[in-house]
Amino acid sequence: MWASPVFAYVTKGTSLVGTVSKISFSLVATGGLLILFLIVLAVFNKDSSNNFKVTIFSCIVLISLVVTFCLAGMTVYLNSNSETGGPVHWHADYRIFACGKEVAIIKPTGFSNRVGRTDFHEHGDKRIHVEGVVVDKQDVSLHEFFSVIGGNLQYGELAFPGDEKYERFIDGNTCSDGRAGVLQVFLYKTEGKEIKQTKLTEYPEYVLSEKSQVPPGDCIIFEFTPDSKEKTELMCDFTRIGIQKGDFNYIK
Repeated sequence: MWASPVFAYVTKGTSLVGTVSKISFSLVATGGLLILFLIVLAVFNKDSSNNFKVTIFSCIVLISLVVTFCLAGMTVYLNSNSETGGPVHWHADYRIFACGKEVAIIKPTGFSNRVGRTDFHEHGDKRIHVEGVVVDKQDVSLHEFFSVIGGNLQYGELAFPGDEKYERFIDGNTCSDGRAGVLQVFLYKTEGKEIKQTKLTEYPEYVLSEKSQVPPGDCIIFEFTPDSKEKTELMCDFTRIGIQKGDFNYIK
């Protein structure tokens, strides 16, 4: 996909969505300050001639048009350079278990009430949220999710800021019973009205299904346990409810 040299430089090491958001905020803030300055100038300037008033008004209109035009242009640019062709709203539920105990990531704080990026985050609800333009689908992989919340997911290792402490589970680390654990990731994926469970082998690169509701959105189980297995008995709450209500059939 085409990208201008300016964006290619600015976005190095960050997402294009994040860069566009920062530039948009800077444009609005700068434009607002300039307009405020002109209003103050008009109020306190003793020159009350029509030419002065017209000049101030024209400058305010020009600034507003420039900011609006730039914002519109960046929106079109972002959409045209995305794999999704525009904004999306995807969700996937997840649960994390270590040595038989469920572990939660850190709770969100502040006005935003989220952990992660604006377009890729969690709200303390055990649900992965993709909300915005996805330029490259690997920008919303499972590896990227744990990266944006301050953790890491790679083969044989899962780390993240937990509700009580920073958690890290690495293949070979022992559980309380002295046995060495191994990280395994299981996926409940919906096809039509059927839900099937598979074990993910290339889990860091996995990108969640393009669904807004769960189910049919994915349920992903991260399990660090000494017992290597092909399937797990653990399941996300809303996936279980969908099966119990008869809305979906679980194919074991």
